[in-house]
Amino acid sequence: MLTLEQVLKIRKRSFTDEIGIEFTKLENGSAEGNIMLEKRHLNYYGSAHGGCIFSLMDSVAGLAALSNGSYVTTAGGNVHYINAAIGTRFIRAAAKPVKIGNTLLVYDVEVLDDANKLIAKGSFTFVRFGEIKE
Repeated sequence: MLTLEQVLKIRKRSFTDEIGIEFTKLENGSAEGNIMLEKRHLNYYGSAHGGCIFSLMDSVAGLAALSNGSYVTTAGGNVHYINAAIGTRFIRAAAKPVKIGNTLLVYDVEVLDDANKLIAKGSFTFVRFGEIKE
């Protein structure tokens, strides 16, 4: 199992950096991260944009998947938007493993706002495509 520091060293500058995702925790195959919300993250109604929420979930689950020692790519993801993220300073995602197979890795992900209100729930599947060699 790779540590947060090891995985962040492997990652190159990417889309996650551009939208402001901060990875905050990686242990025992689970991961957490957040986005400090700015105007660029909001939709017309002042709520965190659904694409922003989806990207946070996919990225945090992907970080958790990488910790298993293989490069991965997203095979599929689904999200249920439960509440609008309006008037919150940040949203944070937590990904937990459901299945760690030889080829497929599946994670459940939840997004909460700064008042711990559930914003979204989803499931993401990743495919392994090569061993990480440091």
